[in-house]
Amino acid sequence: MIKTILFDCDGPIIKHNKYFSQRLKEERGIVTDSKDELSFFNNEFLLCEAGKADLKVELQKRLSTWGWRGTVEELIDYWFSDEAEVDLEMKDYILKLRERSIKIFLSTNNEKYRLKYLWEVVGLNKFLDGTMASSELGYLKPQLEFWEQASKRISNIQKAEVLVIDDDETAIASAKVFGFNAELYTDLNSIKIKIDKYLNTV
Repeated sequence: MIKTILFDCDGPIIKHNKYFSQRLKEERGIVTDSKDELSFFNNEFLLCEAGKADLKVELQKRLSTWGWRGTVEELIDYWFSDEAEVDLEMKDYILKLRERSIKIFLSTNNEKYRLKYLWEVVGLNKFLDGTMASSELGYLKPQLEFWEQASKRISNIQKAEVLVIDDDETAIASAKVFGFNAELYTDLNSIKIKIDKYLNTV
């Protein structure tokens, strides 16, 4: 019987509209250098997500290059504010799962500032039991160490009692290798059917 579900953040719970750089171009007339931007997200940003670098420090180095005239804090607020729309149907579904005494955690690759923003400002703390974030655990999905560290934070639960929901196939594959149950998220209705099968299995 499933007792704990680890839900991925972006996709299943948080809706995404446009990429950060796309918004900068369309709304602020700022065109970031594609190579520089790609380098940032493939290097420094991944270190931030793994809790090994600070996003504010790394962004400060890019402000002039990217043409942002405000502060780092203003850039972060601008960035995070458009990646913060909660899927209300998913929220209601999660609340119903919790009514059945199932613990629901956020399972996410996220650096500490966005994690705090989502948890406190967006209000994920109002309908989730806790977080399993890469910046807290020190590893990124799909690394097996991510699931190992997450497992240590769930007390008195067997691997067979944990279900991972994620829209990334590599994360699903690694969760299964670790020993968790795992299902690929495509849409809410489909995942409800999959989860119900687990919950109705004695």
